[in-house]
Amino acid sequence: MIMKRILSLSLAILALTFASAQNRKVNLLSNIQFEKAAQMAKKENKLLFLDFGSPRCSPCLYMKNKIFTIDSVADFVNSHFISVDYTEGEEKTRLSKIYGVYTEPVFLIVDPEGNLMHRTEGRCTAGEMLERFRQGIDRENNLAAQTRDYKNGRRDPAFIISYLNTLQIAGLREEQQVTLKNIFSDNFPLDSLKKPSYWNVYEKYDESAVSRQTLYVMDHFQEFVDLFGEKNVYYKIDQLYGSKARIYIFGKSAPIEDPDFMTVLKYAQKSDHPNASIWLTYLVPAQYKFSNWVEMAKAVESAMSFNILKGTSRNLYKKSMSEQLAWYCNDTNALQYSIKWIDELLPQVDDEMKQSLLYTKNEVIEKIKVLNK
Repeated sequence: MIMKRILSLSLAILALTFASAQNRKVNLLSNIQFEKAAQMAKKENKLLFLDFGSPRCSPCLYMKNKIFTIDSVADFVNSHFISVDYTEGEEKTRLSKIYGVYTEPVFLIVDPEGNLMHRTEGRCTAGEMLERFRQGIDRENNLAAQTRDYKNGRRDPAFIISYLNTLQIAGLREEQQVTLKNIFSDNFPLDSLKKPSYWNVYEKYDESAVSRQTLYVMDHFQEFVDLFGEKNVYYKIDQLYGSKARIYIFGKSAPIEDPDFMTVLKYAQKSDHPNASIWLTYLVPAQYKFSNWVEMAKAVESAMSFNILKGTSRNLYKKSMSEQLAWYCNDTNALQYSIKWIDELLPQVDDEMKQSLLYTKNEVIEKIKVLNK
């Protein structure tokens, strides 16, 4: 009993010690003029850390309350930067235009002359944030330095991977895609993708289902599986084609009008990927969306007849297809399929989904009445 009390007391003391140790935070000035902050930075021989956020931004509040209050983060930032929190006001608006801040949170490291050195976006862990701060003060490896080196012609794969990652963390998506396009230009020898260095660049950053690189991988699928493993290759291609298939079927425009659609469909049809049949349950009906709703409904029926999707996946597929017709279709013959699928689902689903299905069914019935007038 005495030992138990001693242990409890020791744990309590330890907890109090830890709590008292974790009591520092980033010293954030609020919405002050940049020139005033720059003068402070010059006087203390520091850089500037600019935090762009708002009181209604959940990731902003997380970083401010959970990450910038960790001692290791606070100590590093306070020793290297004059920090300013821009949440509102004319100065935030002015600086946002200068530095291209269009989302939140955005974190900038600039020198006292206002030159951008580094940029990061979004929520992250304390360890990740410290790594970003360290890169930001490294004048040979921060965003400004890497951009300079890239413009001066540096193209070795290790550097390119690092630069693309820096652009991604900075939220500079357009610049990232331009850089990727310059690497994988029309003159890029596609068999170089079989080299780990270029495969790593492709795997991490190419987001197109119809890029030269992706189509080459699809045409030499088993070779890439043998080189880089099923897990990596399967995941990469499924990420591209699985997401593209769903974008097409759930979008608000006719997929067939997209110049890439037929290429995606063609490559999905001849693919050896284990999930190709799942992609096709979305892609085949999608080719008729907005142009021939009855054919789309028949394609959905055909897809379900192969029993590719099972259990919950099948139910969700049938529900989503019934909703696509309900929301976008004005063909009374096709709308009958929506009612049919809902009636098939009702005995199989829980009460929450049942309520959703009944609501959709009533919408379809009312739509048919209006169309028949």
